[in-house]
Amino acid sequence: MKQLTVLVPNELGIAAKLTTALARSGINIEEIDVESVEDHGIVVMSVDRYDEALRVLSDAGFRVITQDTLLVRLEDRPGALATVALRLRDAGLDLRSMHILRRDAASTTASLVCSDNARAAEVLRDVLVVEPRG
Repeated sequence: MKQLTVLVPNELGIAAKLTTALARSGINIEEIDVESVEDHGIVVMSVDRYDEALRVLSDAGFRVITQDTLLVRLEDRPGALATVALRLRDAGLDLRSMHILRRDAASTTASLVCSDNARAAEVLRDVLVVEPRG
């Protein structure tokens, strides 16, 4: 899975500007997380048409960073994310981002970005949703 991270100023209407740019091009946002700290913001998202979204956002003046992510499915229970983080740490891998994408009564699906996604995929093979392309 590809993930887009957009660095934005924390200003009135920035989410509207970003989402409208995608909407005008018919790009569907599948997952989104918007956070702000003081005068900066970070938007992390996945979309249905990744390459086009990257172009649209760049053309609209946004600074966009792209990353490959790993999708994992875990039992929905306290400590499940901690177990993943500990497994990665014990393998010497830096967990750079973790986002919960979906939860239901039985499971949680999360996206992860690690210092070495290929090695992380080996460590987490038992919980991967899809094997990464490599």
